[in-house]
Amino acid sequence: MNFTLVQSELYRCLQLVSGVVPTRTSQPNLSSVRIEATADGQLSLTGTDLDTFLVTYARASVEEPGVVTVPARRLLEIVKELPTEVVQIKSTASGISLSCAAGKFRMMGPDPDEFPSAPEISEDRVFAVEADTLDSLIRKTGYAVSTDNTRAEMTGVYTHVLNGELRFVATDGHRLARASHRGDYPNWGDIIIPPKALSMLQRLLPDAQESVSLSTNKRYCLFNLGSCRLYTRLLDGHFPPYEDVIARCQPDKKIRADREQLLACIRRVAVFSETHNRLIQLSLESGTIRVSVQTQNVGEAEDTIPSDYQGQPFHVGFNATYLLELLRTIETEEIFLQFQTPTSAGIITPAVEEGEPELLCLVMPLRLPGADAMTEESRVSART
Repeated sequence: MNFTLVQSELYRCLQLVSGVVPTRTSQPNLSSVRIEATADGQLSLTGTDLDTFLVTYARASVEEPGVVTVPARRLLEIVKELPTEVVQIKSTASGISLSCAAGKFRMMGPDPDEFPSAPEISEDRVFAVEADTLDSLIRKTGYAVSTDNTRAEMTGVYTHVLNGELRFVATDGHRLARASHRGDYPNWGDIIIPPKALSMLQRLLPDAQESVSLSTNKRYCLFNLGSCRLYTRLLDGHFPPYEDVIARCQPDKKIRADREQLLACIRRVAVFSETHNRLIQLSLESGTIRVSVQTQNVGEAEDTIPSDYQGQPFHVGFNATYLLELLRTIETEEIFLQFQTPTSAGIITPAVEEGEPELLCLVMPLRLPGADAMTEESRVSART
């Protein structure tokens, strides 16, 4: 193998591929990047941790095609420090030789024949989604993914199509986020995508074509972005029946509020909350929402914002972090907050005048000091 490529383009490709290469592994191949140069001038770089494969492409001046594998992060560190000139890479008996300007380097690497192959996924049927839409759906749901590996099906984002509407759903049993995009999407198999792959996908989307093609088999999903291809192993299991959880919520209080005002108010008050549960109290009173907290050995805080609430006083406790995370994903100036009882889930959505909002956030309350404990029914509902 013998090819030349400008330093900035080689560094860009290596940065992307290194994002999926494991930092610690006993298998030398998994800490390496596979580089293949073809006679038509295409250069492909592949990295994997076996659950995720990333293949990125570039155009190079190829004098001799071939394949090599070399330690990914060491090569990245070298290329990062090179001047912005042309880099030449040649294969050797045990790795590669690299030269740029006056610098010359030799690196050893494992046998490229032992590098894991990317999964085979038929692209006869593809599912196209606009890059901006994918980014929005991931951002609005990824924060609610569970970190409890005893329920693997909840450690990813559930993706499916319902009546032509693409939906991303995530829950950790304490909160739930459902984001959707209305369109004429075809029926597509329900899948659960790991958050690592979605995080990597978000990094790739700015350089993607206008739309991203998705295709799947029983175990993997392929995101084809044009300049790169991302393969991810899908999670096993059946995602909880989230629509039943939402249907069990029967809120009878609906309040409109300014999103930015509520976000800022919670941020200020949450400074005084307990570290372990971040408990704050929301009090609905005539024309206002009062946010307060009182923590022993810390202090107390109280702030209010205007709202359109005109009912009887209502008090409910929430984890401030949960509220802040979901409020940051809403793009409208105003939001709707819906409640039933202090022990039942609250629903927060963008304030839209017609139709169902494309984002719904459900969050379970916390018991306020002095209040009765949550009923067993509400705890079961919280954990889906």
